[in-house]
Amino acid sequence: MAKGKKKEAEAIRGAGKSIRVRQQVVARQKKKIMTEFAKRLENALNLVKNRHVKKYVFKPSGRVIWAVRGRKAVYQVIPDAGFCNCDDYYFRVIGRKKHLCYHMIAQRMAEALRLYDSAELPDREYPAITEMWRVKEEAAAD
Repeated sequence: MAKGKKKEAEAIRGAGKSIRVRQQVVARQKKKIMTEFAKRLENALNLVKNRHVKKYVFKPSGRVIWAVRGRKAVYQVIPDAGFCNCDDYYFRVIGRKKHLCYHMIAQRMAEALRLYDSAELPDREYPAITEMWRVKEEAAAD
């Protein structure tokens, strides 16, 4: 991992730990994160503040989907895979210019702060929820 990307990853991990313990973004930590993430953090915090992060939990399987409503669409974020289906992810994260898009940052911050909407759904609704992202991916492949 490049030095800059490693530094970004360490900053977000440290911030997440701090937030979980304190349940707030302290001024010193925010300044450190702002240095690393600049505009992306500001955008992510606005998404969290405006409750644009949603966690879907499917029962009985326990599958989880995170959805983040950005400026142009609702994006699927898969934290364990380090994935988001936004354009920034495809052009900058995969291109190794950035480590995280702001949707991924928003999901991590919302989870750490417990500031997200959630819904429990039966497993049979999983295909309907995920279809919007499949359709987008199929259209992009054509």
